[in-house]
Amino acid sequence: MVRMNKEKKSRILYIKNFLEMQTDEIHPATLKEIAAYLDTEGITANRKTLSQDIALLIDAGVDVVCQRSRQNRYFIGGGRFELPEIKLLIDAVQASRFISHKKSEALIGKLAGFVSRSQAGELRRHLYTDKQIKSENEQTYITVDLLHTAINSKRKVHFKYFEYTPEKEKIFKHNGQGSAEIFV
Repeated sequence: MVRMNKEKKSRILYIKNFLEMQTDEIHPATLKEIAAYLDTEGITANRKTLSQDIALLIDAGVDVVCQRSRQNRYFIGGGRFELPEIKLLIDAVQASRFISHKKSEALIGKLAGFVSRSQAGELRRHLYTDKQIKSENEQTYITVDLLHTAINSKRKVHFKYFEYTPEKEKIFKHNGQGSAEIFV
């Protein structure tokens, strides 16, 4: 097994990060561009070491695609979400009524991290949802996760129903006793 020094490990991680965030099929990077990026991070590398580092990434299972030409160009291939898949997920988040506007924006930002920066610009589109009202409850997605966990672990779930009085006070129905149960 080959031992790598700390600088080489660091350089390989920077290369992987650069390829993930800055490249895609349409915007591959040359070794010169990768070296320029590393230089901005205070890491020096020549073409030979970059070629070796990319070979190590490929050996480690990273799908680095090389477009062979006079100046080979590299990008990360499959294994990541494709742009149409991310667009579909973003549309689903935007259309979901139970996810608050704030949480929707946070999720969309995280989803954009799965594509290159050039592709992320295409994600800034707004789905027409007919002035749909979004939930203001930031805890809803956590509640949904708790329900899924309970159902998957075959646990009983009790619900307490409530209503609001004309004075906007919350009053539990059925004296606060759980009136609905889920059995799986």
